[in-house]
Amino acid sequence: MQIFFQYNYNQSISRYKLLSANAGVGSIITTTIGNYILISDIQQWEFISKANRRIRDIRGGAGSPEEWYKKAKEEIMRELGVEVVDDERFVSFLKLDKSLANLLCLAAIPHLSLNENYNSVNVGDNPVIKRLKERGADPKSDWYTIPGTHFPKWFRNEEGLLKTYGEWKEEWMRKGLPEANFAPPRDAQHPYPKGEVKINKAGDTIRIYKELTQLNLILICEHGHLSDIPWSRYLRWKAEGVAGGGDGSDLLLAGQPCCDRPQLKWTENRNRSEGYASIYLECTNCGMGGGNRKVNLEGINNFKPICAGHKPWEISLEKGRDMIPYDAGCSDRSGQPTRMQVALVTGNNVYFANTFSSLYVPIDLVKGLPEGMEGVLQHCRQRYEKLSNPAKTLEGWADKYIQEDLLDDLEIDVEEPGAFLSQLKKLFIDGETELLNERGDLHEQYRRQEYAVLTRYSGQPNGRGRGLKFEDIELPEELDAYFTTIAKVEELKVTTVQLDFTRVRLNERVLGIDGKVAAQAGMNIFSGKPEEMSILPAVENFGEGIFFQFKEAALERWGTEHKTVFENRLKELLPKGSGFNGNAVRQKVRHIGPAYLLIHTFSHLILRELEFTCGYPTASLKERLYISKDMAGVLIYTAEGSEGSMGGLIWQAEGDRMRELLYKALKRAMDCSSDPLCWESEGQGLFNLNLAACFSCGLVAETACEERNLALDRRVMVDEEFGFFRSILY
Repeated sequence: MQIFFQYNYNQSISRYKLLSANAGVGSIITTTIGNYILISDIQQWEFISKANRRIRDIRGGAGSPEEWYKKAKEEIMRELGVEVVDDERFVSFLKLDKSLANLLCLAAIPHLSLNENYNSVNVGDNPVIKRLKERGADPKSDWYTIPGTHFPKWFRNEEGLLKTYGEWKEEWMRKGLPEANFAPPRDAQHPYPKGEVKINKAGDTIRIYKELTQLNLILICEHGHLSDIPWSRYLRWKAEGVAGGGDGSDLLLAGQPCCDRPQLKWTENRNRSEGYASIYLECTNCGMGGGNRKVNLEGINNFKPICAGHKPWEISLEKGRDMIPYDAGCSDRSGQPTRMQVALVTGNNVYFANTFSSLYVPIDLVKGLPEGMEGVLQHCRQRYEKLSNPAKTLEGWADKYIQEDLLDDLEIDVEEPGAFLSQLKKLFIDGETELLNERGDLHEQYRRQEYAVLTRYSGQPNGRGRGLKFEDIELPEELDAYFTTIAKVEELKVTTVQLDFTRVRLNERVLGIDGKVAAQAGMNIFSGKPEEMSILPAVENFGEGIFFQFKEAALERWGTEHKTVFENRLKELLPKGSGFNGNAVRQKVRHIGPAYLLIHTFSHLILRELEFTCGYPTASLKERLYISKDMAGVLIYTAEGSEGSMGGLIWQAEGDRMRELLYKALKRAMDCSSDPLCWESEGQGLFNLNLAACFSCGLVAETACEERNLALDRRVMVDEEFGFFRSILY
């Protein structure tokens, strides 16, 4: 539909995509009409801002963190209609990993739809807004929309006149035109030939002006900063040449425009056969770039100014405030000022979101406690803080109150009350069991907790609604030699948040030989101080899955038997120097060896086979890898937005069907349409980090893979001489 007003200048985007690898705070979204919108930081998101303020008020009162959480959950739902995500373990991780000392909870991003007729927010049918109105509240659609700003800020009209968004809007307002009609940005001097259009059944009309065209060139910095190209300064630098204008390094910080009142004109040859050399820039006021001294954009990719630290996604959206926030002194690893580079808005190096997903696991299971123990423990702490004499010792209070009548009062039934109360008393006196610590790799610690629960328990009742429910299957005899456990996960919840983002190159977390993790710091998704953030946006996904635990003894024996083969086969995948060359994956291959390629490739082959057996495309599934020196497993589950809880996966996780699924996947892995080139490959794919694996046989949808389709090799699974599963096939 054609857009006439600000209220229908919207772009639909899935909340799952909003927290995916290529979208989120700081990303540039291409709209259906071809404009580019930069998503603002979360403190501009109204529902997050309101919830954050409400939590700060709650913290100002009396109570414990548990009481604050309970109150925040109730009030945020009642006042905003926004659900709070239950995942205490995830909140503990984020507090440590992102230094968010006051983080209390996560808010599920609410679902909104657009009215097809007007492209405006569908308020009437939104269940959240309807529920709030029934309670007497007056919610606005703006509370739940994700705000953004135009970026780049440069627009041109049909005649090539080039101005910033602010200059075009100022001209629009000077002419006395309605501000609401400056959407999308329009040229106040050029109405469409037909002039007026009818906008409603009453016969009202408005005059429609031609839309402006947004430029698609920007400057990006490897630390995440983002700048517009200063075109009037660039014109002067290019016209004067390197001898007169230097190397252009200071154009963002202290460069001079072509004249006092630049009037830029952008001209393109129709055929664009010469690329950037076909685009000309001139100033009609001072004449620079015109006449016989034309200036084109040839060589613009060599323009590398010093970064000014701009963060336009943090621009305050309040009226009259358009100053770009910035970080002073952006520098590279050697301490030198960072150089920016020119990029297309749609380039694949403009944005890399660093997201993190959590498999919900009840705290009781993580700590190895009997079911219900954690809840009783919290009850005792709250009761002690409220009712005990401050001078009374923990031991004395516990001896008096932690008795069998406590279980009766809380209506908790346990098989051995004495043992339960003894353990409860010890935990109460000794204090909180540490969930995570800052020693070692937090990310691996987090995965290890999930792996421990999935391998230690089966069929554990959750008792907290939707969360985690799984049980082991009876392993067929043929698979018993390879797997310790295969479990069907009937119910699971995965929560995803965005940690930060980078540009130019992906933020690789490289585990060094010393066990320490090296990673480039990314840009935060919030603009304030970390201690000011009490809540973060998140997306919950409920689904089902299959968990495979490999027999570690079998893996070790296999690796030892073919040690020489694997040393020769994997040598091309080991770390090579420094820089962005897939070293994060290379280090994993070095630390873990062929088992890493085996489990990852196994995951991909099962994902691909599930397409045939139960109809799930790999884009609807996702892998969760548990691979380290003391982990050897993978969870395959329904992915974000698929809402796949139809039983398709767990139906496959039965003895005969699982045996058939695995056998077919292995048989299919023996043949590739690109063989023998693929089978004999010594390195292919990104950074040459795949061996016998390509799009025809081993790669899956990018959204399904945790490692960007890297470190794959069919031969470690099915090779007649050294394949792990060779006895099934030969």
